[in-house]
Amino acid sequence: MSTRKTKQRMVSLPVGKLLAHPANPNRMSNAAFNKLARHIERTGQYEPVVVRQHPQKAGAYQILNGHHRVRVLKRIGRTHADCVIFDADDTQALVYLATLNQLKGRSNARNKSKLIARLCECCSSKELSRYLSDSKTAIDKLNALACNQPMPGSKENKPLLTPLTFFVTEDQQRLISNAFDKAANSDRESKSRTQKRLCALCRLAESYLGKEAAG
Repeated sequence: MSTRKTKQRMVSLPVGKLLAHPANPNRMSNAAFNKLARHIERTGQYEPVVVRQHPQKAGAYQILNGHHRVRVLKRIGRTHADCVIFDADDTQALVYLATLNQLKGRSNARNKSKLIARLCECCSSKELSRYLSDSKTAIDKLNALACNQPMPGSKENKPLLTPLTFFVTEDQQRLISNAFDKAANSDRESKSRTQKRLCALCRLAESYLGKEAAG
């Protein structure tokens, strides 16, 4: 894999010549894709698509970052896309697919709430939900957090939920799922399956910590 530096250049390329990389791991929900489409159609602005010259097809380019943007441009009838051409061999292309499509920061809830509050000064949460990745309910909660108001639908100002992601083997997944289901079956208060599994996870953690303290 070459490490030499090259100057980036931006060009306008026909969308018909932009082909998806078969190893692209990035996926987007229909809801998120529709929001992206509305944004591009409304503003005409988007981050340039990152491509390289196609290794097998002369005159074509392979997408390294921006697969969904290209799909949107095709759907709304655009003939060309703003692109940055990277000089990348096959290995570099795989590295870009694993990084450009995946590297992203995590929003600080308090800072994001202040940003949302400023947006809510000029737009309704319903309107914002059509373009932002957040739902109307999430936007209302973030706005309430910034304004130090009780969360919508709650008498208490409950903290925002934080996502927890980890990877497990198939055997570990079966073990954890069985434990979740067994613990969740005893929960008669929670309504949704997600709430039941969350409560089950907390009970499992409390049980482990209790045994650790006793030991």
